Amino acid sequence: MEQNQFTQLIGDPLESFYQLGLKDQKGHSLLLDHMKVVLTLGIPKVDKIIQDLAAVFFDSQMEHNRVFKQWSKQYAQGLGISDKELIFALLLPELSSCLSKWLPSLGSSLLGCSTMFFWDENEDCPAHGRILDFPLIGSFDKAERTILYDFPNLPKVYSFGSVGFPFPSITSMNEYGVTLALHQKFTDILDINGRSVFDIGNELIFHAKDLSSALEILKKANSFTAWCFNMTFADGTWLSADLMGDKLVYETGKITKGEIKYFNNELIDEELHKRSFFPIGMKNHNSMRSDCGNKKVSDLSKKKKISDLDILKSLGTPQKISYEDTLDWKLGTLTPTSVHIVTMSPMKARALSINGIAPKLYSGQYLEHTELWDKPNFKLKQSRAQKYPPQLKSGLRHYALAQVSFDHKDLIHAYHHIQMAHDELKGTKWEHISFFYFLVFQFMKEKHKKVRSSILEDFKDIHDKLPELLQDHCVLFIWRLERILYKSSKITENDIKNTTLKNVFRVEQKIPGLILHRTTTLLMSPRLDLLDVIYPLV
Repeated sequence: MEQNQFTQLIGDPLESFYQLGLKDQKGHSLLLDHMKVVLTLGIPKVDKIIQDLAAVFFDSQMEHNRVFKQWSKQYAQGLGISDKELIFALLLPELSSCLSKWLPSLGSSLLGCSTMFFWDENEDCPAHGRILDFPLIGSFDKAERTILYDFPNLPKVYSFGSVGFPFPSITSMNEYGVTLALHQKFTDILDINGRSVFDIGNELIFHAKDLSSALEILKKANSFTAWCFNMTFADGTWLSADLMGDKLVYETGKITKGEIKYFNNELIDEELHKRSFFPIGMKNHNSMRSDCGNKKVSDLSKKKKISDLDILKSLGTPQKISYEDTLDWKLGTLTPTSVHIVTMSPMKARALSINGIAPKLYSGQYLEHTELWDKPNFKLKQSRAQKYPPQLKSGLRHYALAQVSFDHKDLIHAYHHIQMAHDELKGTKWEHISFFYFLVFQFMKEKHKKVRSSILEDFKDIHDKLPELLQDHCVLFIWRLERILYKSSKITENDIKNTTLKNVFRVEQKIPGLILHRTTTLLMSPRLDLLDVIYPLV
């Protein structure tokens, strides 16, 4: 396991961010370039429109928080790039989320997450466990680091992130005893005059001391799109707050011994929760992870005492139901794109993390971060891990890298990684899921009649082995191929269960068979991270 890459910023924030930029010059492009490629479709005229829209967001953003503007400008100057280029890259999760209303295949830079609030009975303090799911495998995890921000007249802040991302807005804690974990929420809400979520997160972690001060900040803030700020405080209170433009919906409570609260990307607002938004698989994605998360909570609650190590192990250990090839298979809280797993205990100046490449499966080693507000110390430690298939980590990594390659328009490596995933994940449900996406890649690129006939038979063979939503997608691909090959199909919309995919079927019925393949694949976006396929014609 790799040691922690640690940076300390002391003194004047402007000089500190400039120096951080200089330090990151060699490594920043891996992450920022990966983020930027998400917002391109490979169609020059469309990409130009997207870039112009992004410029509007940039101009609006820089009118807001003067501190965020200055820190961003200094960091960009240190990197040797324009502040516009930096902000553009950092806004991609929001831009891709809101633009997916008009271009669904852009919905790719998505932060899926899990949070557990709990009372650490060994340390006798409130604590926060967190998984960050982000489809930046091979860049975010390759340059993983922590930063201690020690600026005048501000609390010390300790954050988990990656080279190329300078702000403590994703996963962090401060010396007042506050923790923060950013979760993305998925709606059609867009406030073009809203602030960057990283700006709002910055303000929260540097200025919130307790629940009331955090709510005061959030009530005054407007966000571009929908985000959740999950926070704990020194007195044991917790906050889960969805900020959606100018609308704030939140839950609060008190952490008690033996009780654990689990959250992911489900919407708090009951009316919004009932509706369907892009990506269409997200509601099912959240539901499965909630079931698995609550099962972990139930198992943890049976322990005599709950510690931060117990939570770290639980978050980092795949459940059998998430990989066994059974009819009741469910996606667990740990996913192929889990790029970091940590626990934070700011009242004890302490944190735990799983280092190394993603996905972050717990294998018996972890990193202990201590004395964080004084002289940070890091120690690799060992503790027994539960058994799971030995090739699961490498297989899921190949699976995630197939998505990365597809995002980079590199279909050769996408084929390679999905085939490797299929081979290494044999005997698990992921074997069939990997093969499904291999067939999707083939459908998109192969035009020979014999190859298409073979793909059709493979889709038919695999249908019953897939999770329910992918079964509906599979029916769509069978129907498309039968129309392309034989000009007709016996499949009707009644063979599809998902309401949105029924609509896809109805729309595609109107497309002449001669142009069906080109029309449907032009902006089609397989989303391996979400167990979904996003279509432009919805």
